[in-house]
Amino acid sequence: MRSPLRFLVSTLSLAATAVAAAPALNTTILEPWLITRLTTHSPSGYPANHPYSRLSFGISDPNTIVLGETRFGDAAFEPSAVNCTVWWMAYGDVNPRSGAWVNTCDETESVQGKWTFVVLDGSEEQRGVTTDFRLRVTLEEAVIVGTGGVVSLKFEGEAAFKVGENMSGACGGSGVCNWGLKSENKPVEVKQKLVELTCVTGTCE
Repeated sequence: MRSPLRFLVSTLSLAATAVAAAPALNTTILEPWLITRLTTHSPSGYPANHPYSRLSFGISDPNTIVLGETRFGDAAFEPSAVNCTVWWMAYGDVNPRSGAWVNTCDETESVQGKWTFVVLDGSEEQRGVTTDFRLRVTLEEAVIVGTGGVVSLKFEGEAAFKVGENMSGACGGSGVCNWGLKSENKPVEVKQKLVELTCVTGTCE
């Protein structure tokens, strides 16, 4: 595993916030996030069946980002991994690809940040939601640094998925379909970018 990344460099001024500057990060050396699994399901049309579609995936951040040292240990963001799922009614005008739904991934005691995602249109809008889509994933993390200030980071990354390209699967005679990542496409790399760096309160230098 790569050694922890230490970003003890210059500072960025915050506009009219009455709080001190937050540390600047060199994010070009971050390893990409990894989507290790992804599946989609669309339901059967048989009576007594429950008409919900589902999209589920697992994502991990392999990076350790150390913002500084404190007397209690490093102020750092550790590697994390979560499972993310969204369900929606398969009938009617429900459109989970609108980007309007912000879905929260599973919370675990070992994950200190907040992972969320939205589903977006793929390359062909007329194709089904479970067979052609993009994911925009967000990770928000915060930590108290040695000065007592609170630093908050927000990363985003996107990846595209499409049956016939990086997904495969099958449909049954009842209309049920199950798709997933092809073995040769695992894991899918998601190049994240830092979209927000804030000194929430106090002095963060």
